[in-house]
Amino acid sequence: MRRLRRLGPTFSSPYFTATLCAGAALALAAACSSSREPSTGIGGGDAGQGGASSGGTDGTGSAGDSGASSVGSWTGFGGTEGFPVEPEPTPDGGVTSCAASEQQAVLIPANLLFLIDRSGSMNCNPPEGDSALNELCKTDPVKQNPSDPSKWEVTREALRGALDSLADKPNVSVGISVFPKPHDTENCLVAEQPDVAIERLDTAHRAEIDGFLDGVAPRGDTPIAGTTILGYRYLSERIRSGELTGNTFVVLFTDGAETCDANYLGQLVERDVPLATRFNIKTFVIGAPGSEDGRALLSQMAFGGLTPRTSSCDHSAASVSAGDCHFDMTTSTDFAGELALALQAISDASLSCQLDIPRNPSGGGVDLNQVNVTFTPGAGDVVSVLRDDRACDSEAQGWQYSADGTKIVLCGSICDQARSDATGQVKIALGCPTRRVPLR
Repeated sequence: MRRLRRLGPTFSSPYFTATLCAGAALALAAACSSSREPSTGIGGGDAGQGGASSGGTDGTGSAGDSGASSVGSWTGFGGTEGFPVEPEPTPDGGVTSCAASEQQAVLIPANLLFLIDRSGSMNCNPPEGDSALNELCKTDPVKQNPSDPSKWEVTREALRGALDSLADKPNVSVGISVFPKPHDTENCLVAEQPDVAIERLDTAHRAEIDGFLDGVAPRGDTPIAGTTILGYRYLSERIRSGELTGNTFVVLFTDGAETCDANYLGQLVERDVPLATRFNIKTFVIGAPGSEDGRALLSQMAFGGLTPRTSSCDHSAASVSAGDCHFDMTTSTDFAGELALALQAISDASLSCQLDIPRNPSGGGVDLNQVNVTFTPGAGDVVSVLRDDRACDSEAQGWQYSADGTKIVLCGSICDQARSDATGQVKIALGCPTRRVPLR
């Protein structure tokens, strides 16, 4: 309880629920009367904020204009009137000439808040599968091999590598928090605001993150519950204020189990992680060597945060050491390599290939069978992207509607190109019959 008071009233269950209803944090239907909710999806980058459209997911019907967007609602898309576009060849070699409204589209932004463990055990060398060395770290958290990097040094460099891969992508924002709080002399304090605020990952922000990481030293205990709950609160407040839009992710990294306020783990798993998904905040979790006794917690967080490694993963919490829904590296013999791969997988999953369908300024509905997409690379000619309703994660090479019918999703190589080409342009035209991949 003594540590809880240090965290202040924002960390207590009654205050947090009241804050949600007051509008400073998560929109909670169970605690606040709300008639509309954001939709969620399984896995990174798949959930768009919003409700359902009046059009079907197969592209039939039409979608209306819902007016201004807000938290818990979605921006509708528009009509069929506009300016003429050049005739486009159809798959069978003919030419379609029609009037259409065409607008440039932007990939839905990705916002990532990294919560990184800097507790004293991060001073140790990665055990690389050596169970005796792993146990020794619990009582003597120092490098046993001074010439080799510590878990903190490996983690810092892997994080920098992940940020390098994100830095050339459009519409990516990143923030960093370490726990316990830097310069904390009491070992369990957590910050209400990130150490590096979420901002677009441009050159200046990248340098700011590097400078911060250079000044971090491992020390203290492991306040997982406190740092995660306050991380959710920070994100939800910025989403509600309109400062953050798009898909938002928490990436929790730890080499231990909760050692500060275990009484709040039930609240974290049963309420706060699921509530975050209601606000389109998903939670990735990485368990480094040393987190064996935290497997159940970390697995439950990943499963509840809609990022399970597999659909059949163990989140039963049958024992503190049971669970594999998260990135579990406790038995790794190549910690640096596996961590780099995990961070790359998280980065790839967070980068959306979703587009909002543009509305027409004149209003009205749009026939979902009269939507077309083109992509113009930064160096190259315009490419007509065909609608392809095969499985997006394996076969499709084109675009299709999201499961709720409110977004356009790019699939296959066109997704990779659009995410990586900062000067490329995706455009959506309304009003001409949809060009599709020919049926075989």
